Amino acid sequence: MLSERKSKSSNAAYVEAFRKWLKRKYPQSSTPTHYANDAKLFFAWLKKPALATRVRDIDAYIQDRQSAGHRAATVNRRLATLRVFFDWLGFELEREVPNPVIPRRHFIRVGERLPRDIREVDLATLFSGVASVRDRAMFALMLRCGLRVGEIHALSLQDIQLATGPVGMNLPRLRVHGKGNKERTAYVSLQAHTILQDWLKVRPTVISDAVFLNHHGRRLSVNGIQYVLGQICERAGLRITCHQFRHTFGRHMAESGVPVTSIQRLMGHHWLQSTEVYLHVSDPRLQADYDAAMRTIANQLDLGTNPQNTPGGAV
Repeated sequence: MLSERKSKSSNAAYVEAFRKWLKRKYPQSSTPTHYANDAKLFFAWLKKPALATRVRDIDAYIQDRQSAGHRAATVNRRLATLRVFFDWLGFELEREVPNPVIPRRHFIRVGERLPRDIREVDLATLFSGVASVRDRAMFALMLRCGLRVGEIHALSLQDIQLATGPVGMNLPRLRVHGKGNKERTAYVSLQAHTILQDWLKVRPTVISDAVFLNHHGRRLSVNGIQYVLGQICERAGLRITCHQFRHTFGRHMAESGVPVTSIQRLMGHHWLQSTEVYLHVSDPRLQADYDAAMRTIANQLDLGTNPQNTPGGAV
């Protein structure tokens, strides 16, 4: 157990112990790295011992971050980190440590935003600029299977089951290691299957069992995947993130009339509400209802679409 020290230098020890605890709790997740970095940034700003942190320090931190242009979602994520940190600190020191982060006081109300998917024309432009078989396979799995960038990174050869049985009975599939170390099955479309097979035929034979390798023959990192996409987008004049492939997958499923509960399972969402946002992006039934209603209403009132009307106006 950590000793209770009053000096600022103890903050670094606390943060490192916090990171190790998170690593034990979430061994397959990137959470330990992100949370530890958030805590480190906060204490670098605070410039006093962790145990001296007060509610008004959190108030000031929020104001400072907002003044620096940080988005509400980013500030809330850091507040969530600090709330977990101070809860952990009390358990670690085996004493009552008042948590200075008060949700009802500090967390910023964030409006609901629709997923940022990719336009079809931009998808065509992007894939036309992908020369590497490996890169095409990575992006195809994100787009056609709804995989996150971390899931592409974690994908191993033993996770792939491409052998098929009777048509429609046993689709090619992947065992996906998702958030929270949860596994799910992702089915592979004929298009994605063909592209993935093209990569596996030329994939170097190395000790690593990772599906996607870097030029050293080791597992391609998340940063490496993001860098590859960034370079391709820069050449194509596009701005696309890895997660937008997943958003586009969700939209495509909704547009095709796939039931929302099926989309939830395909995307590995814990909460149905996370999946329902894709219905707001593209709901075929809602579009049909709107279009039918507008056609009826248009017959009741002419808004000046008659070609005999004089063009232009008073202003």
